[in-house]
Amino acid sequence: MSGPGTKALYEHLIGVLASSPRRPVARLLPGGGALDVDSFERRVVGAERRLVRLGGGPGRPAVARPGAGDLVLLSARNRDSYLVALATLWKRGLVPLLADADLSRVEIADLVATFRPAACLLDRRAFPNGGSPEDLGEALPGLHAWVPGPRPGRRAEPSPSSATLARAAIVRLTSGSTGRPRGVAVTSEQLIADSRNICATMGLQPGDTLVGAIPLGHAYGFVHILMALALLGSRVVLLEQPLPALLSEALSGPGPLVLPGTPYLFDLLLQAAGRRRFKGLRLCLSAGAPLPERLSRAFKERFGLPIRTFYGASECGGICYDRSRDGILPDGCVGTPLEGVQVGVRPERGLEEGAGRIVVTSQAVALGCFPEAPAGGDPGDGVFVTSDLGRIDGDGRVHLAGRIDRLINVGGRKVNPAEVEAAIRRLPGVQGVAVFGVPDRHRGQAVCACVVATKGLTREALLAACRQRLAPFKIPRRVEFAGRLPLTARGKTDRRALAALVSPRAATTASRPA
Repeated sequence: MSGPGTKALYEHLIGVLASSPRRPVARLLPGGGALDVDSFERRVVGAERRLVRLGGGPGRPAVARPGAGDLVLLSARNRDSYLVALATLWKRGLVPLLADADLSRVEIADLVATFRPAACLLDRRAFPNGGSPEDLGEALPGLHAWVPGPRPGRRAEPSPSSATLARAAIVRLTSGSTGRPRGVAVTSEQLIADSRNICATMGLQPGDTLVGAIPLGHAYGFVHILMALALLGSRVVLLEQPLPALLSEALSGPGPLVLPGTPYLFDLLLQAAGRRRFKGLRLCLSAGAPLPERLSRAFKERFGLPIRTFYGASECGGICYDRSRDGILPDGCVGTPLEGVQVGVRPERGLEEGAGRIVVTSQAVALGCFPEAPAGGDPGDGVFVTSDLGRIDGDGRVHLAGRIDRLINVGGRKVNPAEVEAAIRRLPGVQGVAVFGVPDRHRGQAVCACVVATKGLTREALLAACRQRLAPFKIPRRVEFAGRLPLTARGKTDRRALAALVSPRAATTASRPA
């Protein structure tokens, strides 16, 4: 069962916190409050008493209460109650199912139907129909519990594989090939291996303070912020919302400060900081979306500190990190493998020599996925075949070139969107671009480019530039100009929103190249 692994994580967390009892576990923004070690432990005890009574009470239908090894969905913003809830679940041997904090009632209901958690802990009343909502009291202020009840007339989906969950310490969520959520089961040993790889490579120390502006429920935020707290005792500053004013306040505090962020977050900080200098800031790292070289250069010029690229995946943890002297990498480059990680390339048909799918070997590779395996197969035995395409250069640096599941099939010929995006980015005035396939009745798919650019750039100029660099079948047959590219909560381009933008209309002849 999951109990021993999760309980060991809890005990290690309490041990490292006890080694520096005068340091607050977390500073909280907004408000400027702090969670000290004694209060943290008392609240865990109170939360534990409340969790063991979930689903009970007079007049309620009999339901199974959460027990060791059961999944409990956790969806909340970065606040002190999140830390207390996670520690309590681990102490009880429960397995947190980490979900985005912005999910709607419908999305929560879909997760409940797919993964059948024993309970949900939410910071908003987005409860599915049926079941029993409950207050969690003073130990977990701002969080509410929901225990599923009998669902007559509705066919329940099969429970997740008990073999997959038998040793899990957490379950991460990622998107499956069908667009439905997929769970990634990770053991305590794999979490610790991942955190050790990251901490050793980046030089993270117990005395560091991690600025928690990225969501704790995402794999990136969880391992860099919560696992650094659990493994090293590094303290955190939690931002309930990644607002510019809160970010500036957090970075104005005493150092040494480490800021894990996304390109969107660093761009926001660059625009909002004014003349501020953050003397305590010693390390910035970026993941979740490609870090543009122009943003990296502008940030370093303004703050005197580079943004270090980090590359990872939910199924295998950290993969690569930028160790370069100046911290400026060309677009698409994600640095060299982390300590404890090996990266290779599996050739794929239709790609240039030396390019293929990125393959990761590491003790941090997840236990398995459910209810469906990733496109490259279920991770296992320390090996994960990603859906990312790339190559390794003579200096051992990994260069990404899109994803195999985003290749566009134009009349049987494969077009890599990343190649087309790179050609368009060379044009003066281009501020952002996303290339994707749209249905085409003659070719199966057509290449579509959504471009954010200054007013001087025309469709004709863009297509003329593409003709100079790309084969005819790779040239966009449709160009859409937009004020901005839609982003997901993780700062990645929202490709579903892009597809919805153009789906009502088929590719037109107006912008077809000759």
